[in-house]
Amino acid sequence: MKITLNKKEIYKFLNTKEENLLIDNIYNDFLTNFSPFVNKNELISSFNNNYYLYFLDKLEIDPSDHDFYNLAKKYSLDNFILLDENKYSSNEYYKTIKLTKNSYKINNLSLNINHFNPYECFLYKDIDVRENNYFQEINNVGYFSKPFKYIELVKNDEVWMSITPHEIETMEDDIKTVKGNILVLGLGLGYFPFMSALKNEVTKIDVIELSKEVISLFKENLYEQFINKEKINVINENALTYLEKSDLNKYNYIYIDLYHTSLDALPIYLKTINILNKKNYDLSKTLFWIEKSILAYIRRILLTLIEETINNFDEKMYLKAKNLNDKLINYLYFSLKDINISNKEELENLLKDKELKKLILNFKY
Repeated sequence: MKITLNKKEIYKFLNTKEENLLIDNIYNDFLTNFSPFVNKNELISSFNNNYYLYFLDKLEIDPSDHDFYNLAKKYSLDNFILLDENKYSSNEYYKTIKLTKNSYKINNLSLNINHFNPYECFLYKDIDVRENNYFQEINNVGYFSKPFKYIELVKNDEVWMSITPHEIETMEDDIKTVKGNILVLGLGLGYFPFMSALKNEVTKIDVIELSKEVISLFKENLYEQFINKEKINVINENALTYLEKSDLNKYNYIYIDLYHTSLDALPIYLKTINILNKKNYDLSKTLFWIEKSILAYIRRILLTLIEETINNFDEKMYLKAKNLNDKLINYLYFSLKDINISNKEELENLLKDKELKKLILNFKY
């Protein structure tokens, strides 16, 4: 890759990447160590119900710190949203699905009723990416004023899926999009199939799930309550194997939800795109859960390569790999070896979602 763009301009992109990482760490600290234990009385009496001031106090950040104030304004860190409980409790899934006890177990897998505490913060939507502002990543953080119950699927103390506002919000657009015959990779609690089956435009849904225990819990406790359950067919098989061997042309849309976070999504995302590309399946008809976050992670890797390029890293650095990130950065290095970036617009275009998806089409993992 040849970069003749002014370095000061490049560093605006690189500095934004570092700020994105910093913001992630700040939120992770608060959401993990303080948010579940918010003291409502303290929030109201000591901070006049100003959640941002409470947030700063728990992280021991000086409210008068000018640099942090500018960062907070830039990334909307002071925007804690009081969510409307009725918006989510009136969701058709929650209106329909009722569990008669708090936990159902099969081996190391359990179907539970959990809850958010009053004023406990959480990410309630996927990130927003400001493409025209050096790809700032804006987190969406919200809370309820009362306890909010939700259903979750847990394996070995790790949450596999939960029907929280985040799940509802991040699937909403894709549910609106799908029609015809749909292939869903990953069953979880069946939220996506349930909501999709409500649509008259959706005729059939094949759901691929590897875990027999997940399927058993689903069929024993959830499936019989599903509206339009006759549209839904659950198949016990490895999802990627099914993709490789099946005629995908019978599906109008494919929805992939085989991961828990954008970090563990990366290998699945790369493998899936590669398989679908080889089979000439229309990728515009392929929908990935939290895809914006996955592509943001890939963008950070590409920005790392750009930084190494302007620092004149030797090509030998890209011949060996210890992990997936190394493999991807090596692949990007050789894929982009002959391009020239001479202005801001060219760099912006390279970093946009559409171009990132093109870049990784032939990546083999």
